[in-house]
Amino acid sequence: MSHQNTLVTDVCIVGAGPSGAATSMQLSKLEIPHIIIDKAVFPRDKTCGDGLILYAYKALKLLDEDVFNTFLKHPKVLHSKSIKLHINNGHFINFRETPDRDSIISYAKRMDFDNFLVEHLNDKFADKIFGDEVKRIKGESDHVEVQLKSGQIIRSKLIVGADGIQSVVARKLAKRKIPKHQMSTFINAYYSGVVGQPEDLEAEIRIYYHKIPLFFYIFPLADGDVNVSLGGNTENIQKYDINLKEVLEEILTTHPKVKSRFIDAKREGNWRGWGIPYHFFDQKAYGNRFLLVGDAAGLANPFYKEGVGTGMMSGIICANKIKECIENNAYLANDLKDYQSSLNSEFGKLLKFSGRSLRLSYYRRPFAYFARIFKRYVERKTPELVKRRSY
Repeated sequence: MSHQNTLVTDVCIVGAGPSGAATSMQLSKLEIPHIIIDKAVFPRDKTCGDGLILYAYKALKLLDEDVFNTFLKHPKVLHSKSIKLHINNGHFINFRETPDRDSIISYAKRMDFDNFLVEHLNDKFADKIFGDEVKRIKGESDHVEVQLKSGQIIRSKLIVGADGIQSVVARKLAKRKIPKHQMSTFINAYYSGVVGQPEDLEAEIRIYYHKIPLFFYIFPLADGDVNVSLGGNTENIQKYDINLKEVLEEILTTHPKVKSRFIDAKREGNWRGWGIPYHFFDQKAYGNRFLLVGDAAGLANPFYKEGVGTGMMSGIICANKIKECIENNAYLANDLKDYQSSLNSEFGKLLKFSGRSLRLSYYRRPFAYFARIFKRYVERKTPELVKRRSY
């Protein structure tokens, strides 16, 4: 592949975030040449809750054992063996890892984590085009044509949409619109000077009821700041005209379990917002000559909203499917349909259970009741459940 006006390739990945990077790394592992495009130049900032769990570990370990071990020792990544989900001010469920395992959650700013992944892309098989944005995508009978803003044209037998919630691949080829009832809206900010952080770096997640259940997160970071985030279902936030910034500031200044830690804290930078699409299994993640991964496929968890790990794991599944496509010279929708089955097999039970849990959380008292009833069972089963989808 050379940088002429028109490049021809078997595989083109749009988006070099965790989903796209994982797809690229697995393709390289399978010795499949490809092009990966991103409008940004790395390192670049990305608004996120900055927490990594479950499939993020599993995907890294599957991609490269050495990369996984490097991640565990990375100076800009923190790890904890504990997540505490506060159902209300007096009741919580503690998800803890066993002593023989490194972590149940890790914290890393997306600028650092995404750049870490991009640095491990294989130059032998991955032709990187960064700092250039997709202007047009058109499906043809024997290829997909991608035109970039620079004028560069790419003709690919198969295209992978790894370009997030506003995926141009999903919009143009899958004709997809994101339903608001399957999307979360979040805001976050970084704070310095927060006191009373637990020594074990425990993740703090609180369900905060303000007309609807909102999810409040405090995650510590390697530079001493904390990521403070709040969000909930997009449709209902708009329906009830909820101002997330005002609610979050209210939590930090009045919540009896939170306010004392933020008395002298300082917000670093502006409030930032982002959207998280989740659980799109009623919409296809494939079609003629395209596959979708990560947020473009709607794979974030409905309840706890994490999508980096599922995105990375979907990238591995996608790359394995691409290998089969190339071997059989088969790229049409009917040839790709078992990709959807593979996604459902890997993520279906977890995402469906999480969706049901989210719906139950809207009923405050019944949800708290069931949480108390099943607390000991869940805490006892956590290591086993985590290990199945982790490392």
